[in-house]
Amino acid sequence: MKKKILFVNDEMTMGGVARILNTFLKMIDKEKYEVDLLVLHKRGELLAEIPDGINVIGGSDFFNAIDIPLKQCKGNILLSKLRLLFYMKTGLIKNKIAKERKKILNKHYDIEFSAKEGFCTIFTGYGDSDKKVNWVQVDYKESNYSSNHMGLVKDALSHIDMNIACSEKVMESYKELFGVKRICVIHNLVDEERIRNLSLQAKTIETEDKKINLITVARFHRQKAVDRLINIQAKLKDYYSLIIIGDGELREELYELAKSKGVYDDIKWLGIRSNPYPDVRECDLFVMSSLYEGYPTMTVESLISDTPVLTTRVAGVNEQINDTNGWIVENSEEALYEKLNELKNSKDLLRQMKNDLFNYHYDNESILNRYYEIFEN
Repeated sequence: MKKKILFVNDEMTMGGVARILNTFLKMIDKEKYEVDLLVLHKRGELLAEIPDGINVIGGSDFFNAIDIPLKQCKGNILLSKLRLLFYMKTGLIKNKIAKERKKILNKHYDIEFSAKEGFCTIFTGYGDSDKKVNWVQVDYKESNYSSNHMGLVKDALSHIDMNIACSEKVMESYKELFGVKRICVIHNLVDEERIRNLSLQAKTIETEDKKINLITVARFHRQKAVDRLINIQAKLKDYYSLIIIGDGELREELYELAKSKGVYDDIKWLGIRSNPYPDVRECDLFVMSSLYEGYPTMTVESLISDTPVLTTRVAGVNEQINDTNGWIVENSEEALYEKLNELKNSKDLLRQMKNDLFNYHYDNESILNRYYEIFEN
């Protein structure tokens, strides 16, 4: 008989957790598990990409503001958010979750998997599934999303059977902040075949033969520190062509910075691309300038697209990047500049590294087996 497993996420908007979750749902053995996905606030572009064979359940009205920051709430959504916060602050959320679960769920689960730490952890911890697993995708020492509800989250974690961190640094940070002992590291799954096939589609850019072509794919958010690359491009524009795929709330700020540095017209601004991989493949080097990460997926996807990586030192990259496929530098603009200045005449070296990446393989099979061990034991 198949084991019944429930994955719980707050929403499915475009972003790291939802993408990683969909990859997991695609790869999980559906001969072994009957899989349901509960989306507490059933919205988001990535709902359309949930794989076949997954039963999708929406949350009740109580969760309509679960994923919306308080400052963005208006009208009825604001009232929903304030009600939710009241239940969380008073501790009444425990009983409320029990009542809402009865409305939403019509079966008992052998395994429940909180796909996003925070409220999903609370929802799973106070549920009645036989085994409870919590996914940790954030370096909590860099960004503690649970800072306003630490007592509640710690209590919920006491009911969790196993926490799975996506990288060593993420695990150490979570252990230190929350005091959990039942925790291990399992890297995220990456849909290697899909990424490789997408990367072979037609490119959308023309690269420059006489310069090294740099590319980044990032949300325009403080975390991603795209301003670092703009500042560096102003100093090294004679050697590098910079291509930026992404968009976000800092768009105008970044545009103004590039104009003030005299490089706005030199940078290729491609906006959001549903398939950035052909352009990543076309370039010589992928650069990630982030202030913090958990286990960055785009760096692995760049390697799958046969493009070496230069990254700041953030959680997860030590487990991805080595001296055959890229470089890790200290987390500063100066360190990124120094490495790019060192590489400015290294186009041939980068081309050789790209050729060597033809044999790159991401070991999804071993990663899946680690998850199954947790589920079965």
